Amino acid sequence: MVQRHGRVAGPVVLFIVALGLAGCGDSKILTQAQATGALTTASVRIEQSGPAHVQIDASHVTFQIDNSGTLVVRLTLRSSESSAKTLTLRASLYDSGGTVIGTATGGVLNLASGASTPVELNGSAPNGTIAAARFEVTAQGAPG
Repeated sequence: MVQRHGRVAGPVVLFIVALGLAGCGDSKILTQAQATGALTTASVRIEQSGPAHVQIDASHVTFQIDNSGTLVVRLTLRSSESSAKTLTLRASLYDSGGTVIGTATGGVLNLASGASTPVELNGSAPNGTIAAARFEVTAQGAPG
């Protein structure tokens, strides 16, 4: 009886090993598409619109593409609202000819009046070189 298990186990183990090797397949490496040109011009014009009472520190706005190919926009936002607000931001990105080449969105929850906070917006990689960005900021009362 013990020999019978040994005779069955051998072919089963061999079959499992063969399946494992067959599953390995070819190890072809696929290259990612590389972005062409610069992400931004030497100086990006920053504009702000929208009804929210906040200020964006234009000297600290940065743009980069992360490892997944996503656009990451970082900035600092200061609230001058009368009370804590939840803020929504949408960045429209323009090339030097004024054509929209991308967008990014993000938000902040419960930003107190007078407080500053770093904010990160995300979007698809732009279809050109960023020369200007317009940030529309809207506010809603923070949940109480």
